[in-house]
Amino acid sequence: MTARDVRGATIQGFLAALSGGDLPATAVVEERCLMPPFGCGEPLLDESGPRDAEAARYQAEYQITGLCPNCQDRIDDKDGAA
Repeated sequence: MTARDVRGATIQGFLAALSGGDLPATAVVEERCLMPPFGCGEPLLDESGPRDAEAARYQAEYQITGLCPNCQDRIDDKDGAA
């Protein structure tokens, strides 16, 4: 990304560039986790409903980040280790 690109860039565009084009809003609409390298790309639901019984607890953060409960925990664990 050049200096000229940065001046006209948006936060959404910056996040898309970092994540290979995947955005949290897209993941939420598609009911899946963000694609790697940030998330796992796995669907949040299987045939019987939520993949994780604790999913409701993570719903608010998922709506913002697009990360499933397992990926949220993985990132939280890294933050706590610092």
